[in-house]
Amino acid sequence: MISFPRSFRVFSPAALWLPLGLGCLMLGAACGKKAAPGADASEPARRKAFPNRGEIGEGPDGLFRLKESEKPYTGAIVNSDKFFNIRYFANYQDGKKHGPEIHYYPSGALYRIQDFSQGVKIHHREWFENGNLKRDAAWRGEHAIGPHRTFFEDGSPRWSGAFVENLQWDGHVVDYAEDRTLMWDAVFDHGKYVSGHYPPDAQASLLKSGRVKPGDALYPIETPEKKAGPEPAPAPSAPEPKPE
Repeated sequence: MISFPRSFRVFSPAALWLPLGLGCLMLGAACGKKAAPGADASEPARRKAFPNRGEIGEGPDGLFRLKESEKPYTGAIVNSDKFFNIRYFANYQDGKKHGPEIHYYPSGALYRIQDFSQGVKIHHREWFENGNLKRDAAWRGEHAIGPHRTFFEDGSPRWSGAFVENLQWDGHVVDYAEDRTLMWDAVFDHGKYVSGHYPPDAQASLLKSGRVKPGDALYPIETPEKKAGPEPAPAPSAPEPKPE
């Protein structure tokens, strides 16, 4: 006869199965809820707690509504995969995006967060799939404006500075090329170079515009070489008079 330890014998079979039974009842109740119109009846109800991106659209007035609804939408929009992992989230208020809009990579890693205020984008953050930050930028509507930073995939800085109207560089800007060569480490005033380090291929235009004086040039100034043409042919001499 097998003898169980005393600690096992203090629980009755009913006590052991009760939590599992309650869990089954809760799951059954959730699965038995009426599905949203157009939803797959076999899909668990928790997947349809919120409408997804395919159920909302932008009207001629720029406001978002659920399909077959005339009222601008207020609430969350959620897309998830078959394992119930969220792959997209956005929030709307009176038909306008308001709050974060979040995207994920298929792997589940965070891809992008865009912050909105009454339909206007105000902040943009983006990540590489390895988790390192790719971009962190202030925004106004359709364009970057204000502080802006970008990074390489290993996390090292790529560009930092600020934008003003028409995407003009402003303030102290540092910019690296793909091979990590320093391109710009300079000060700008509304898109106009003021001082600092610049890449070699920018020097000619800076000299031409007068923003860099020849004596302050960082690189040797190239002067166009005069093209040496062929030596001019000598003028033909007058024929010598023939003797009589």
